[in-house]
Amino acid sequence: MTGAEKRIRETIREHNLIEPGDHIVIGLSGGPDSVCLFHVLLGMAEEMALTIHPVHVNHRFRPGAAEADQDYVERLTESSGLRTNVFTVDCSALALQLGMTSEEAGRKARYDAFFQVAAEVEAETGEKVKIAVGHNANDQAETVLFRILRGTGMDGIAGMAYARDEKRKEGTFRVVRPLLDTWREEVEAYCEEQELDPVTDHTNKEELYMRNRLRLDLIPYIKEKYNSNIEEGLVRMAKIAAADKDFFWMETARVYEELKTPYEADIAENAKIVALDWRRLASCHEALRHRIILKAFDEIGLAQDITAERLEAADSILLGQVGGKTVEFPHGYSLRVGRGIAVFMK
Repeated sequence: MTGAEKRIRETIREHNLIEPGDHIVIGLSGGPDSVCLFHVLLGMAEEMALTIHPVHVNHRFRPGAAEADQDYVERLTESSGLRTNVFTVDCSALALQLGMTSEEAGRKARYDAFFQVAAEVEAETGEKVKIAVGHNANDQAETVLFRILRGTGMDGIAGMAYARDEKRKEGTFRVVRPLLDTWREEVEAYCEEQELDPVTDHTNKEELYMRNRLRLDLIPYIKEKYNSNIEEGLVRMAKIAAADKDFFWMETARVYEELKTPYEADIAENAKIVALDWRRLASCHEALRHRIILKAFDEIGLAQDITAERLEAADSILLGQVGGKTVEFPHGYSLRVGRGIAVFMK
């Protein structure tokens, strides 16, 4: 067993990422990370009774090369007796339509495809389905540095989780990252040893995206001038922050349940509401209070797009710093206070 395979299996075991009998939807771009992950999971399939469902998304970013990548993935999976679920998405057009970067559009297209296949497999089999993606340790370091440069808190510094449950309209599925302890050079060495010959995306060598500039410019500069082990340091910091993050969210869940209170009012029949004890919420430490606010909104369907500015506005009415009693949040959600109760409402 090679070093990379041993490390990947240890990560899977330590974090309980994959269990016997699992159905695994795997994002298979054809690059080294996804090909390495696919090959290792294929080797585990028989011993753990795994069923693997490869998914490939042709983003149409690189005409000709994108089709060659797709052909490689289809040949790779066919040689293993599997069929690839292929999606073709014009991500440049999608980016214009949704007002996002092409990089963001590509990610959206991929995860939309993963969740669609996961939902189809779950409906067909009645079994729970996991989604495996190939982020490696270098990707983790780049993610943490990227978030630091943009400005983030402890949860952001924690980087990508080994496993997380993500809710979509298709359902809730667990996304797992078995390569998160494995470095890029280990992945590439594994692919070479196994003669897998993965495809190379030439745009990874171009400073088109912020991520590429971090990888190609900033991290090498920091290594040369300041800290030759910067990537290891960033990954270590992420693990420390992740442990703190887990503790804070466990404490949040405990206090949140204590603060829940009955609420009766003339409201629409289909309204979504959570009511909490206003004064006890206001007395919580700011770090805990903000997480409770996030949890309350998440429970009624608002899981993202809550900015620091909105949390500060919530503090203003919870702490009685302004005369208003309502703060509007994105997508039709609001926080209202009165009669000793803080009401989170859709």
